[in-house]
Amino acid sequence: MLRDYDRYKDYYRPNVVSSKRIALSESKDQFSVVLMNKSVIAKTALDADYQAAFTQIDAHRWYSVADATHIQEIAEYDTPSQHMLPENHGTGLIWRLHSITRFEERDGGVYIEVEAVALSRDIPDALRWFVEPIVRRVSRSAVATSLQQTEAAVRSHSVLETAAIKGRLPDPGMRR
Repeated sequence: MLRDYDRYKDYYRPNVVSSKRIALSESKDQFSVVLMNKSVIAKTALDADYQAAFTQIDAHRWYSVADATHIQEIAEYDTPSQHMLPENHGTGLIWRLHSITRFEERDGGVYIEVEAVALSRDIPDALRWFVEPIVRRVSRSAVATSLQQTEAAVRSHSVLETAAIKGRLPDPGMRR
């Protein structure tokens, strides 16, 4: 499920509006997503390409390292005048992303730990006291929401697989 990039738009909506696998190998993947964020004051979107590497430590532990290899802001997203801004131009909310995700199977489930680093434009000193706590809260909330959506997708995927095994549905691997 975690490497089913074509379905990220289903698993992580409404923030992921488009997703596509570019290349997939045993341990290294490339994929693209369009991320959208709606707030009271703005609607922003980013077109991003990622590279992710997966490493198995032992029978119960894995980790992945993912890096955005390209991030470009989409101005006036979802309007007739939508257009791509030149790379490294725009609001500067996110210029680069790097994450490390650890997976450990135990206690009848899988524990997931995520460390994410985002590079963004500096907050002006005059606004830092007000804006910085909001940025930290939004960042934590985004990671928490992503983990909750991952859990929901895994549970949904597991239900489909169980039903397929019992002969109630076609094999989930055979779905479009």
